[in-house]
Amino acid sequence: MNDIASVRARLEADYAGLSTQLRGAARFALKEPGFVALYPLRRVAQRAGVSPATFVRLAKHLGFASYNGLKEIFRDGMHSGAARYATDAHQLLSYKGGRGFERAWRATGQVQVRNIAEMMASIQPGAVEAAGLCLAKARRIFIMGLRSNYAPAFYFHYVLRTFMRNAILLEDRMGMLIDELGDIGPKDAMVALSADPYAIEAVKAVEYAAKAGAPVIALTDHKLSPIAGPATHVFVVPNASASFYHSMVPKMVLLESLVCLLVARGGQAAVDRVKAEFDRREDFGIYWHDKKRG
Repeated sequence: MNDIASVRARLEADYAGLSTQLRGAARFALKEPGFVALYPLRRVAQRAGVSPATFVRLAKHLGFASYNGLKEIFRDGMHSGAARYATDAHQLLSYKGGRGFERAWRATGQVQVRNIAEMMASIQPGAVEAAGLCLAKARRIFIMGLRSNYAPAFYFHYVLRTFMRNAILLEDRMGMLIDELGDIGPKDAMVALSADPYAIEAVKAVEYAAKAGAPVIALTDHKLSPIAGPATHVFVVPNASASFYHSMVPKMVLLESLVCLLVARGGQAAVDRVKAEFDRREDFGIYWHDKKRG
């Protein structure tokens, strides 16, 4: 096992049979390969929330004589792929003002360009179309993004409501998520957004919906994500960022593509509903207009 691709494949294949602690280490290594490559064992373990000994055991499980052998594989892997760029972006947090901020400003845009390019290359249009057709046939579309994922979920719900009346935004207000899910079933569908650290209520909701027979479309950060297993359609979306928190931009791009598909599938009726909705808003006077003088 002498390359990063082999290590990733082995970790993904063995994941289900690993102990809880080893799973934590494996998940972190797959999600943050650049951090593993650049930082000392103790700091890597602290960031992953496991003991240093756990990473040593993981290295031995993979057939390496020591942790350093595993680390070198991750170092070599930095010469290609998104890991190096994401890690470089992480370093920009130490810059303040002046030319330092100029670099951060440029990296902020560049990392998103790379994210989107990676997503477009790894996700086939046919897979997105299949998910969109699932939504088009659904009696109700339940949309869930908790905590940081609420923003793209709200956006998706907001736009869908301009031409569809069957979109429901799950918000878990006052701990009422199970009530919001109601009688979700096989005729419905769920769009779920979640990334590490995964909100426990989001995981529970996905499991509940899948058990009720509703197809789940998951937008997440890894194939080993807890919302990926129960899902019918899984999209692994890059979320590298120049800031300290993961980016929502690629998820927004994927959601916009689903909007395009649903409008196209809806035909002229969808166009008429969009027009009627915005006419209604205009009549209500919700938009600003520059008043002509004299």
